Amino acid sequence: MMTAEELNAAIDDGTIDETIRVAEAKQVKELSKIADEICERRGVRLVLVTGASAAGKTTTAKRICTQLRVNGVPAALHLSTDDYFVGDKLNPRDENGELDYEHVECVDIRRLAIDINALMRGEPIPRRRFDFAAHEPFYTDEFLALPKDGFIVLEGIHALNPRLTEGIDDALKFRVFIEPQPEIDVFGGFRPTPADARFLRRLVRDNQFRKLNPAETVRLWPKVLAGEAKWIDPFRKHADAAFNSYLVYELAALKPFAGGLLERCRRELGETRLVLNMISLLKLVNPISPEVIPGDSILRETIGGSQLEY
Repeated sequence: MMTAEELNAAIDDGTIDETIRVAEAKQVKELSKIADEICERRGVRLVLVTGASAAGKTTTAKRICTQLRVNGVPAALHLSTDDYFVGDKLNPRDENGELDYEHVECVDIRRLAIDINALMRGEPIPRRRFDFAAHEPFYTDEFLALPKDGFIVLEGIHALNPRLTEGIDDALKFRVFIEPQPEIDVFGGFRPTPADARFLRRLVRDNQFRKLNPAETVRLWPKVLAGEAKWIDPFRKHADAAFNSYLVYELAALKPFAGGLLERCRRELGETRLVLNMISLLKLVNPISPEVIPGDSILRETIGGSQLEY
């Protein structure tokens, strides 16, 4: 467990690079263990990776694919349930008539099942994507295929929901649950919660990649948490492995991005508890330059500049 004072000292004395290397290597080591568990379980073909919003599912899924290849798997194909969103015209609505983006039926369950089964039979499928600006799915010119004995790694907030993989033998599945569990003492034994960590990531990611007003991210957050309690938490107990996606230095890494967004929220929304708590949290750490963050870090999924293809 590192303290905020120790993190700040490492930033000030120039040893932060070593802190970053150790934190990143620790995650690689844990993912290597998970890949070993997957390969040791005979018959597995479908790896299901889930976690709540901004848990780091996409980068983790890609890294699991890499670790499976290290273990000699002929191919590990990454699919995202985000690419199977139905779009606003078909998206479920909540009791107030607003679009409910946390509902399992945001996903085109039928199409996803057809594609997974086709891949497992060795048949190629057209690559489906989702345009988050237009809120519509589309198909690219690319076709995906899975070689014999290859693995599908499916990630998304509903990946552990059995409705998404109904009809596929459970013996073929390996389930991974991801959550950022902060391991930093910021003040007198106080640690940020997993939800705190995810909110800061989502605030930055929404602004960086979805051009969403940060005040809108704040407004939607209670709905996100309610949706997670309904659609994700009930299935986490079925996970075969758990992965902590938090990096001990990430408060310092996110501060240059989140600090200004939070101040903008305070101007637009007033002094809401969530915004004030996050501002107070970031005040306890010194910022670090994005340039020192590795190109394949899970934080690159949030801030951009990743060496990985998303």
